[in-house]
Amino acid sequence: MSSNNIDDLTAAKAISSQAWNDPASYHHLLRESQTRLEAVLQREPDDVSVLTCLGAVLCDLHLHGQAHNHMKRAISLGSTDWNTYFNAFVAMLVCATIDDARAMLTRGAGLEADPVTWQAYFDVHAM
Repeated sequence: MSSNNIDDLTAAKAISSQAWNDPASYHHLLRESQTRLEAVLQREPDDVSVLTCLGAVLCDLHLHGQAHNHMKRAISLGSTDWNTYFNAFVAMLVCATIDDARAMLTRGAGLEADPVTWQAYFDVHAM
């Protein structure tokens, strides 16, 4: 991952974090983060960190099918980031079976989270 990508991921994360503190601008801010990450993905289509972060944002926007596609791509590229598998799990809760979603958590068990990436919001009580 290039240093430019780290800067873009850091900025996208800050925007996404701001969304959680500003309900009136929640969707606008998440869309801004999405746009930034998609621009990075155009430059670096195989960057698993960018794919993982974009998956988190898409899940938070309730675009689970799109998020799942990005997570599948990150996994196929060899992601060793726990957050990739966690975000795939969150996406799969909507677009796959619960057993398949749980299997994704099992696949990622033992991996560590990349400090550059983040997890999609997940409320265990909403299941």
